[in-house]
Amino acid sequence: MINSTRIKQKKMKPEKFFFWTVLIFGILATFMTPPFTTGDEGYHIYYAYQQFSAKSPDSITKDKLRKIENQSIGAETGGDVKGVSVQQLITNKIDLNNDGIALNIISNGGSFAPIDIMHLPTALGVLLARLIYPSLGVIDYGGRLANLLFFVFCFYFIIKKSKQGKWLLVMLFSVPYLLKIASPSYDLFSFLSFALYSLNFLNLLEIKTFKELSNRQKMYTLFTILLLLFAKKNYIFALFSLLSLPMIYEPIIKCYKKLGKIAKSSLVLSVTIFSLLVIYLLNSKFGIVHFFKVFFNSYFNFATMGSNAKRMWMIVPASLPDIINILWILGLIIVIGGEIKKRYSKVTVLLSASTYMINWLGIFAGIYISYKTLSMFDDLSGRYLQPFIIFFIPIIRNFAYHIKMDVSDGTIENIAKYSTIFVMICYLFITFYRGFILRVKPTGVV
Repeated sequence: MINSTRIKQKKMKPEKFFFWTVLIFGILATFMTPPFTTGDEGYHIYYAYQQFSAKSPDSITKDKLRKIENQSIGAETGGDVKGVSVQQLITNKIDLNNDGIALNIISNGGSFAPIDIMHLPTALGVLLARLIYPSLGVIDYGGRLANLLFFVFCFYFIIKKSKQGKWLLVMLFSVPYLLKIASPSYDLFSFLSFALYSLNFLNLLEIKTFKELSNRQKMYTLFTILLLLFAKKNYIFALFSLLSLPMIYEPIIKCYKKLGKIAKSSLVLSVTIFSLLVIYLLNSKFGIVHFFKVFFNSYFNFATMGSNAKRMWMIVPASLPDIINILWILGLIIVIGGEIKKRYSKVTVLLSASTYMINWLGIFAGIYISYKTLSMFDDLSGRYLQPFIIFFIPIIRNFAYHIKMDVSDGTIENIAKYSTIFVMICYLFITFYRGFILRVKPTGVV
């Protein structure tokens, strides 16, 4: 009995496991992944550098950094990067023209907010790195490490405070984000904004009426919504999930049920006419029939879809085998259904899951406007959809409740821990092997 108690006391809490595992992984990934190869690093380093630059030197321009990025991933050589010297990127100093330090308010157009705060964590790392050793490789590493520290500290406290299942969050906030954890990307800030919003959303599902909301909950909800404006633009589609809150739809349903037959018929007719009018206007402007044909050809027709679409359902990094992705998803479903037993209404389940599709169609529509004449395109990759899998939690929990899923706490912990570690090890091995041994595009960024 005493030994059993001691073993339990020695178990690492989920938030601590997340912190140390992701931190160690991130540090290893930073140096095992060649500079400028995790996706759009030239773009992110440019904007991060500008936030604390007094002179904006010619050696740090968007075009030059983009060119180095393209060379590093073999964009013009079919992925072959044998001609790129990682050592020179790290050791060769660049002329920064005695650049000083000045705080600049900039905007990159990536969010709805007029100022860019998404690159701030990276900017601090880039500033420190260029003061220590002004080479492009070191500056890139500085941005990666600063972003990593920002990520692990913020998500440590998010997991610690959450009541939505801590091992579930360990899985959701690690593996789907592996590619960006050790990068200077503004995706990490966006992940944070989205996590705060989506976890608050799951908490609000427990509240039936507005009267039950405390002032603190109201203010925090408003804060999480406003924070989405400072994240990448597509995260605004997460707001659709608010319709699945019982406090939103239940009063509407109650009001509808109180109406008489004539009033109900009039309301249904009015809504139908309005919907048809909206469809007509959208079709005349965008061509809805063609829109869905292109959507089908791009993502559901195997003969016409591109490589991005074929990897659309990859939640683990795209450079890993499909079987690892399948096993990880199965593990996630078990953890979601087994860690916390809850049941949600059908309306909540339907609207919450629909948020994933709304985000998908919304991003697709934004790209479609520029490619309306094409029969398909392959610009949208799965990484834009991965964070939104959190909105499938209600339907998975309902399924687990229906089949009376019973999984021990120890099993849930082991699935979360070992699947996360296994995917991380596989990713590091493949990335290092591709980047430093094969000398090809290392991360499989799509």
